Amino acid sequence: MRCIQGTVFAILISALVLGSDKPAQALPPETLASVVSVLPVWPGRAQGGTGGPPGVAPEGSGVVLRPNIVATAWHVIEPADRIDVRLSDGRVLPAELVGQDAASDIALLRVEADLPPIIFATDPDLADPVCAIGNAYGFGLSVTCGVVSALGVSNAGFNPVEDFVQTDAAANPGTSGGALVDPEGRLVGMISAIFASGAETNIGMNFAVSALLLERVSEALLDDGTVRYPQPGWRLALPDRDVLARIAAPEVRVLEAGGPAAQAGVRSGDLIVTIGPRRVYAPRDVIAALALVPQDASSVEVTIERDGSRQTLSLPIAPQAGIDEQAGTSEQLGDCPHATPVCLMRQAVFPISAFDPLGSATRISEDLLVTNRHVIGDRPDAVVYTPDGPRGARVVPSAYTGDLVLLHITGLPAEGYVPMLDAVLQESTEFFAVGADVARQEVRVFDPGPLLLPPAEGAPLGRVHVGARMQPGVSGGALVDANGALTGIAVGGGDGRFEAIPLRDVQVLLELQEDGDAASITSQLGEAFVRCADLLSASAPDPTSVADACGNAQNQGQLLEAGRTLARLGDIDGAVALHQAAVDQVPNSINARISLLVSLQLGARFEEMTEHARWLTEIAADDPQALRFAIQSGVWGGDPELAEAGYQALLTADPRQAEAARRFIDAAPPRPPRR
Repeated sequence: MRCIQGTVFAILISALVLGSDKPAQALPPETLASVVSVLPVWPGRAQGGTGGPPGVAPEGSGVVLRPNIVATAWHVIEPADRIDVRLSDGRVLPAELVGQDAASDIALLRVEADLPPIIFATDPDLADPVCAIGNAYGFGLSVTCGVVSALGVSNAGFNPVEDFVQTDAAANPGTSGGALVDPEGRLVGMISAIFASGAETNIGMNFAVSALLLERVSEALLDDGTVRYPQPGWRLALPDRDVLARIAAPEVRVLEAGGPAAQAGVRSGDLIVTIGPRRVYAPRDVIAALALVPQDASSVEVTIERDGSRQTLSLPIAPQAGIDEQAGTSEQLGDCPHATPVCLMRQAVFPISAFDPLGSATRISEDLLVTNRHVIGDRPDAVVYTPDGPRGARVVPSAYTGDLVLLHITGLPAEGYVPMLDAVLQESTEFFAVGADVARQEVRVFDPGPLLLPPAEGAPLGRVHVGARMQPGVSGGALVDANGALTGIAVGGGDGRFEAIPLRDVQVLLELQEDGDAASITSQLGEAFVRCADLLSASAPDPTSVADACGNAQNQGQLLEAGRTLARLGDIDGAVALHQAAVDQVPNSINARISLLVSLQLGARFEEMTEHARWLTEIAADDPQALRFAIQSGVWGGDPELAEAGYQALLTADPRQAEAARRFIDAAPPRPPRR
């Protein structure tokens, strides 16, 4: 099954059905004849419909596009050794794979039968009634109904290329590849994925590949078996907040010299407003809009905004610009949408399992990997998932006290990529996190981001602070720059601020293998980490025990979590102490400073807040939360200049909040008593 969870991280869900308690018109009964059940034979799995209980075997659905051509979801049949289809009248026929496009998750099958093709609908509108037809849980074709919730969804995160019709109808395994139809039985989209909130439970956010994208991809596959997407030769990003306050449109950050966009007259800094007839609001919208351009088109009109005025340009489309043929360009689609040196790092990163059931590890030599201590805990070994299957790796003791652990492993691919350990941190480049993606069950490159702050001077355990996106599972993976150079080991973070342990620490980790206390330090830190984790997961932990165990673990992430736990338990002194320890360890961590400020605020220790609030105001002048700390601590902590500086910055960052801040500065209520 394919889904994205709305809690901590995503899990794939490979089949769906849509439904709703809303009334819907009756469908023409002949519509069912244009939908089939897809019965793949996966290695080691029984085939559906062979006598086993429904819902046990992998099954899916398909939509008849031509008398002998059926479209389905690629993830349904990708692992299959053989594919059959079951028609609405119960007949089971063999099917042959005609072609597939992993980028859009669409595959085509050929069946030796004369089936009635489904009719495509015109563009649906919001709240239009729709119904899903599919093989839910392997019980055979069934119908459930709902409405169109959204159109042109391109940021669900399932596929590199997305143009989804969203519906509020319910979803169940078995209907990926099924039909989303209007009341006349015309095809609105092909069911693809659901969004789940914490488990495989429908929350009314389900997605179908639009009929327009399905038609575009299927025609290309039937033409020559290849889907080619336009490659403009640009890298896009969201503009600054002041621009977004005026217009939502992606900004051109990098242009490929001589590329199609440059030929069309696009310049760095331009805002992309429309691609063809479609209004675009974010970089993913541009990918979707370009994906809908017919494969035989020679150009597409692009509206840009430059210096406040708009103009329309003709973007040329190279006939051979396909997924695999533009590997070095700034903007790509398909397997890895980034430059080749960045994508190459995927060969050096492996999913692993230890104390944390899923993390990452980065290869640094023929037989050595490095990962985070919080992934390993107190385990003496880990399971590494390699292309040849799971392999065991043992922990190599080191006297290094930060959040890194060394693993020894044999049997890694001899031809695999091993990065150099001599890169210098470049402040002017973009950074990428490379690690395990739980949702896609693969190692991939995540969206890039800038350098926020380098490691603090004089901090032995200081970190690299970046805007490069990370998520659970990436810990222990690689942080690379735009040239693909390894610059650190990913740790995590949040709120757009992420951290990595710098490359210098990997060298220290290696050197301290020879320390006489390496074994005892590794054991003590691992045991303290697990003890702290156990206490933090308890329903009513003892504050003193939490402070002792988590303080001994010396783990930055645990210090922050433990401090928040003590604050909830009313131990403000303990919370402040742990959060101060986190700041001392990683002084340039914005997240750590904010955690400390929250603890100090809860304790009404406004004088102690001012130092950290001033630092935040200088470093994060566009963050309203940081500026509110400055204003509050300045007023109640006796630093009116800090309060005024925070207010002036807030006028730009968030004018609406600035009004309330001005009233607070001019007529502050009585200061809360210290706790």
